Amino acid sequence: MRTVGVDQIRLVQPSLATLVSSSFGGRDALLTVAWVMPVSYVPSKVAIAVSPERFSYGVIDSSGMYAVNIMEYEYVDAVYRAGTVSGRDVEDKFSYCGLTRKPGRTLPIAVVGEALGVLECRVEKKVSVGDHDLFIGVVVDAYVKDKYTTHWDLGSYRPILYISEGHFHTIDPGSVKKYEMPQTG
Repeated sequence: MRTVGVDQIRLVQPSLATLVSSSFGGRDALLTVAWVMPVSYVPSKVAIAVSPERFSYGVIDSSGMYAVNIMEYEYVDAVYRAGTVSGRDVEDKFSYCGLTRKPGRTLPIAVVGEALGVLECRVEKKVSVGDHDLFIGVVVDAYVKDKYTTHWDLGSYRPILYISEGHFHTIDPGSVKKYEMPQTG
């Protein structure tokens, strides 16, 4: 095996590419985030990693809330665009990306109308971890359109997976295997 240098973090990619949205002071924020992770079942909590350099960081930090918008692969161009321009430079990033801004169902924030699933989160804690901060959010509402029962239907759902440096892909439904889980306890 060879030593991996500065690209060490890429060993744990690909990861799900999502759009994170928030609103504060009359401005909406929209950001591509691939560093999203569940951190608790009960209560449901989701953490996102965001660089303090991003416009969206200030909106999330000021509002204390964000939404994780789960997109399907047909929207990969919009997800890419959302990650390539700052909200400092574009007044309406939703329109810029060809997406529909909708009001959140529970929180006073913008969500993506085309999203297959949305997790509306209230920030519980912010943790500095290096060049990014983790926003740990309690899920206050979660909703889906279709392709989801108790999990995503991987026969029809095409997640957007991010590798790095602008490389995105999705899954091959022929590669999906389901195993029966043993009962523990």
